[in-house]
Order: sequence, then structure tokens, then C-alpha cells
Amino acid sequence: MDERYTAAIIQFMRVNPEEIPDVVKRREENLKKALATFKTLETWDQIIPVRLTVLPENILRHEFDTQDPSQTQADRVASAVTIPGSETDQLAEMAKKYGTYISASIHERDPEHPDYFFNTAFIMNPKGRIILKFRKINPWIPLELSTSPHDVLDDYKAPLFPVVETELGNLACMVCYDQFFPEVARQLAFNGAEVIIKPTIFPPYPEQFMFDPYDWYTIVNKMRSIENMLYGVNCNGAKYGHSMIVDYLGRTIALAARGRQMTIGATIDIGELREYRNKTKLHNMLQQVRAECYTYLNGKMWPANKPLLREEDYAEWAPKPPFYK
Repeated sequence: MDERYTAAIIQFMRVNPEEIPDVVKRREENLKKALATFKTLETWDQIIPVRLTVLPENILRHEFDTQDPSQTQADRVASAVTIPGSETDQLAEMAKKYGTYISASIHERDPEHPDYFFNTAFIMNPKGRIILKFRKINPWIPLELSTSPHDVLDDYKAPLFPVVETELGNLACMVCYDQFFPEVARQLAFNGAEVIIKPTIFPPYPEQFMFDPYDWYTIVNKMRSIENMLYGVNCNGAKYGHSMIVDYLGRTIALAARGRQMTIGATIDIGELREYRNKTKLHNMLQQVRAECYTYLNGKMWPANKPLLREEDYAEWAPKPPFYK
């Protein structure tokens, strides 16, 4: 059991669609650039070895102009990748070379759901094997048109909130907009998560949400760790930056700059986390959840089994909770 290790965030600067419009060529260039960033781990290994490495959301920049009628859903699905696949095989070589777990988010096509693609965060072990896949529960609708497992819920067979036991502790993932739904992190915590890895690109716009008096990103990163008593490894893209690692008391223990590619790291101490969870009586929110009091999830809200494939369809089935009336 590696109770103390370095978690590293590679705050990666992705190639923009404006630079390389072709989605396949852009994917190849982003992967090439991402692989080159692993050399930055060598300095961190001189302190406490890097055992966990995290890159941002949608690292291959699989994006489309949703207003272009020539770009069909079939095109989007066909240009997504499989996990595992050629791209993750190349990342696997980095996992083996540097002896590190790797996590990132990639747009994934799945033969079991051939009409859709998912925004999938994965965890790869140091042998290069994919040991966890989490499909983003909450795409950034109406602008993000990847599919949620909830959109195909009746046919979805994989776990919605997987957690994997490793020598680094119990690891889990969520992706970007999931952070604004406290149920996601709370369910992962009750499934055993001790470290939640979050690849993100926040905020494409409005950009002021990244700064005071808003600074949603910092607030939410801290709160998800505080209320669930776990480490949060929150990796943003370099354009917006401010990636951070937050401990189980909400302390920022590593923080990246805004607007630049860089690698940061911090020590994760799973033994200390477990001791705190077991001993503290004050602020032990996981022990003290009064589950029977909370009924709001019993009613139906956002409709299941109904993928949003076009932004203009949003108003057709977006529900109005009773308290909106």
C-alpha cells in the first residue's frame, strides 16, 4: 500500500479547432503533444515518486460546430475513439515508462451504444491496463452533445459510479460539469472513493465565473472535498488553468497558474485520510448523513432515456421542477 505518494497534474494546452479544423488530424496532434508532456514528471519523481498523473478533459479535442448542418451525429460518433484503443495504447507506454497511474477524459464510442458517444474519464494502471471508466453523468447541456448514461439508462449495463481499489487508495472519477451536482461526488464517496480525479475544461464562457466575485471553480473544488472528506485532483486545461489538488479538509495543497501549460504535484496521504475519517466526530459528514430526511430525488426531474442531440431541442423537454411555478 502506497499510503504517501505524489499526484501530478499536467495542465495541458490543447490544440484548438481553429488551428487544425480536421477532427482526426487534431486528435493526432493533441495526442502527440500530450505524450511529450510526461517528461515533466521526472523532476517530481526526485521528491516523492509520482504514482498518479492526471490530464484534462477531452484531451484529443474531439469537437464540432453544432450549428453546422453538414456535421451529423453519425460523423461525431465515427470520429470518437474506443477505450482501450490506439490512443490509450500510446498513453499506456507512458504509464509503463514512468510507473504511474494515468487518468484523463476522451470522447468514446461504444459498440453497445452505436448511435452515441460518451465523455469518458478513465484510470489506467502502471501496467497500461484500463481499470476504470466513468462516463460523464452531466454533459454541459445544451452546448455539450455527448451522451450521458442517464440518456440510455434502460440499456446501460456498466456501473454509473465506479470506484477502483488500488495501492493508492480507492480512486474514482467525475468530469467537469459533474462537479456542480453534489450527488455525483457524494455517490462516489459512499461507493468508497478516497480520491476523486476530475478532468475538466472550465469555463469556456462566461469566463468571469473563473474569477472573483464568482470563482466557482475554486469554491466547488473545495466544497466537494470538504463535504465528502476526500482528496480532489482537479485538472483543468491550460487555457483557463488554475488546476488544483485539494485535501480532505478543503486545503489547496497544489495550485497551477492561469493560462499556461505546466505540471504541478502534491503529496496524497491515504493513511492520514483514513485515520481522520475513523476518528473525527466533528464534521464527519459521511457518518452523519440523515438519509431518510431527503426526498427530493424520489421525483422525476431531467428525463431519462432521451439523449439531447441538438441544442435547439432543449426547450422541448427541459422539465420545470415544481418549485419553479
